This record gives sequence, C-alpha cells and structure tokens, in this order.
Amino acid sequence: MREIIKKGHDYRIIPENFESATIFEVKNINENDFEITLTKATDKELNDYKEGTNVEIFGSGTEGLIFFESKINHQNGKNIKVSIPENYSSIQRREYSRVKFMGDINLEGENDNIVSVEDISAGGLKLITRKPLDATKNYKITINLINNLSIHCTLHPIRIEEQETPKGKFYAISGCYKDISSIDRIALVQYSFKVLMEAENRENGR
Repeated sequence: MREIIKKGHDYRIIPENFESATIFEVKNINENDFEITLTKATDKELNDYKEGTNVEIFGSGTEGLIFFESKINHQNGKNIKVSIPENYSSIQRREYSRVKFMGDINLEGENDNIVSVEDISAGGLKLITRKPLDATKNYKITINLINNLSIHCTLHPIRIEEQETPKGKFYAISGCYKDISSIDRIALVQYSFKVLMEAENRENGR
C-alpha cells in the first residue's frame, strides 16, 4: 500500500453524500488502514464521515491516477482511519482518460449546432458540430451526467478540425474546461473512473 498511497500527493475522498467530498492529507499508513486528515472539511461536512461510512478515494501520484472504494474505520474530528482494500487489484491506476459520454450538455448559444458529444474526461471534452466554434471564446456549459450531477463551467475550444463525411461537412471540437470548481472536477474524475471500470468488468465478464 505504501507504493500506492504516498504522503505529499494530491488526494480526494468522496463520502456517500457527494457534496461533502474534500481533499485530505496522508498521515500514516498501517497494515489494515491508513490515517488521514481532512484538512479543509467544515464541521457540517465532517458529519458525513462517521465510522462505517462508505467512501471513494482517488488521487494522483508518480504512476498516474488511482481510485478505489473503502470504508471509514474511525473518526476523531478531522482525523479519520480508512480501511485498506483486501484485494489490491480493486485499486485502479490510470492516466486521465477520455471515456464515452452518457448524459447531455447545454452549451451557450450552440445547442442547435451540436451533433454529438464524442467523449469526455476530467480535463475537457470533444464535440461534433455543424459549424466551427470561436477559438477565442469561452462558452458557458452545463454538463448533466447520468448520476444526476450537473457540472457548471466554461469550455474553451483548443482544437477545431474540419471533417468531410457522407452526410456533409462537420467539425470536431476539442475543448478544455475553464473556471471549473474543485467539486465539479471531482465529479468528472469519479464519472470517468466508473465508466472505465464498468467497461473493464464487461470485457472480463464480471
């Protein structure tokens, strides 16, 4: 576990009440659990981290991103102990990946222009449009995920590629998020991991 969870890296914890997701600092790593401090959690958010609560952990390290599900063993204010998964194979390690988008979006003044959303990641998304977007503009966007969460930020086009198809000319727009909150970024990371894990489970017949 010490090779996976390390002090000084960027981690997030998500309790059953998603709105109380927050960052944490690793204090100690034991045989059966690891001790963390919820450095920025409010008193109200701490109520969602009681002993026995199921949580999801994700973060970044030298090997990319990790993600796993666990449970809180003990809470003392902002200091909590989280169980180490018995099966290390349940700990996912990946780079940021684009995944299939299942949901809908509302793009400022461009909804009639959008043909489809090709894929999405925690950093941006790819659209197919009938007309090119303005590469100098940031577009307000609402992303509605299938888990009933809505992401509100702006989208900045960074690559616009013209495509000739049997149905006519279209444009592939790759954009990155701007002005996105930490909680919305967490929602997108969580969504991406879940889609990847579900796809792997289908391939493996689980």
